[in-house]
Amino acid sequence: MDDVSLGRRLGLDNRASVLDFCVVLFGLALCRVWIILCLSAPFALAELESSDWLFLLPGGMTALVAALVATRAADRVAFDGGFKTAVGVLAALFSAVTPVVASLQHPWLLGLFMVLGGMASGCLQMLWGAAFARRSQLFCLYCYPATAVVTAVMVAVVLAGGELLVFCVFPLASFLLLLVASEGSGSGSEATKAEVPAEAADESALPLSTIVRLLISIGVFSFLCRFFDGLPAGDMVDPLAVIGGSSLFALVVTGVGFLGFVVVAGRTFNPLIGYRVALPLMAAGMTVIALFFAHHWYLSILLIGMGYELFDTLTWILLVVLAQNQRVRWAPLTVFGLGTAATMLGMGVGRLAGVAVSAGLASGAWELPSVGVACVMTLVITAFLVIPEGTFAQLAGIRIFDRGEQRPADEDAAAEVATVAGRHPLEAACMAVAEEYRLTPREGEVLFLLARGRTLAIVVRDLGIAKGTAQTHMENVYHKLGVHKQQELIDLVESYVEG
Repeated sequence: MDDVSLGRRLGLDNRASVLDFCVVLFGLALCRVWIILCLSAPFALAELESSDWLFLLPGGMTALVAALVATRAADRVAFDGGFKTAVGVLAALFSAVTPVVASLQHPWLLGLFMVLGGMASGCLQMLWGAAFARRSQLFCLYCYPATAVVTAVMVAVVLAGGELLVFCVFPLASFLLLLVASEGSGSGSEATKAEVPAEAADESALPLSTIVRLLISIGVFSFLCRFFDGLPAGDMVDPLAVIGGSSLFALVVTGVGFLGFVVVAGRTFNPLIGYRVALPLMAAGMTVIALFFAHHWYLSILLIGMGYELFDTLTWILLVVLAQNQRVRWAPLTVFGLGTAATMLGMGVGRLAGVAVSAGLASGAWELPSVGVACVMTLVITAFLVIPEGTFAQLAGIRIFDRGEQRPADEDAAAEVATVAGRHPLEAACMAVAEEYRLTPREGEVLFLLARGRTLAIVVRDLGIAKGTAQTHMENVYHKLGVHKQQELIDLVESYVEG
C-alpha cells in the first residue's frame, strides 16, 4: 500500500484533512488522559478504600440515560446541539471547581467532584464516538490505536510534572477540539443517509440480540480489567516504572502493534485476528494472578492491559460500524452512549467487587488462585457463549472461512464479478475493489456505475432493476467499502487505479 493510496483511503489528501486527523487524535487523547488520571484518584478520599467507582458508576449511568433519551428524540439535530452544549457546561464546571476542591480537600466536595467528572467524561466520550462515526472506518482503524499511544505518552509526562493543571485544562481543551472536529468532519454519515434511503439501511440492520451481546461482552471485559486493581502488590517494584509503569506500557505496545498490523494487512485487515489475540492475552494475565501474582504481579497487569486495550480498540471500531450501519434505527450518540455505559458500569462494578475480594483475601476467606481461575472461566464463558467468533464476525460485517482463508464464499460469483472489468483502468480498478471487498456480481456492476458518477436513476435504467433493489445494492456497496458518500467511493476506486 503506497502513501498516495493510503492517504486517499484515509481522506488525508490535503492539509485540512491532515489537520482534522490530528484534531480528532489529540482531542480524544486529552479525554482519555483526563479519565485515566481521575481513576488514579489524585484527590483520594481518606474515608474510602476506593473512590474511583464514584467516577465510573455515575458516568456510566449518565451515558445510559443520554443514550436512551437520544433514541426518543424527535429532532436529532436539535438534541445533538443541546446535548453538546450540556457537555460543554459540565466540562467547564469541572475545570472551574478543580482548584477549589484541591485546596479544601473536603470529603463531600471530593465525592461530588468525582461524580461530576464521571458524568462529564462519559458524555464527552459519546460525542467523540459520534465524531468518529462521521468518518471512514479506515480512519478509525488508524486513529484510535494511535490515540492509545499518545494517551500513554501524555499520562507519563503529566505524572512527572503534576496533575492539577490537567483537570483544569484538559476537559475544556478536549471539548474545544471536539467543536473543531465537528466543524471539519464534512457531511459524513448524513451524506450517506441522503444518498442511500432508509429502506435500504433497515434491510441490513443487525438483530438487536447481537448488539446486546456486544454490550454485555464490553461490560464483562471492563469488569475483569478493573477487578484486579485493588490486589495488594506488596513491596515489589514495577520494572517498567521508569517508563510509566506496566499499564501505560501496555497502551503503547498495543497501539503500536495494532497500527503495524493494519499497515501490513492493508485492505485485507481481518478484525477476527485481533479478537483471537485479545482473549488469550487476558486469560494469560489472569493465569499469572492465579499462579505467580506474588512474584510477577506487574506481568499480570501488562498482559491484562494489552488484552483489554486490544479488545477496546476492536469494540470501538465495531461501534463505528454499528453507528454507520444502524444510523436509521439508532443515532451515533445512542450507539456510543450504550457502549460507554457498558464500559464505565462494568469498570465501576468490577472495582467495587475487587475491593470486596481484596478484603476477603486479607481475612483468609478467599484464595487468590481460586479467584484467578474463576475470572478465567468468566472470560471463557463470555468468549464462547456471549460473543463467539461468529457473532463478532457478524458485527464486523465479515465472513469466517474455513482455516481462516480469505476468499470469496462463491467462486462462481467471483468469476462473474471479474466480467465487470475490461481493459479500461477504471473498470480494472472496480474489479479489484469488488474482489478485495467481496462484492456480489450485481454489487460489482453497481460499483462500476457509482464510480463513474452515475445516480440512482441511471443505475435502475442501465441494470434494468427495480428502484428498491438498486437502493439495497447501493447500501451494501457503501457498507462493505466503509465509505459514506459517492465522492469517497470514487476516491477509493481511483486509489486502486493509481496503486
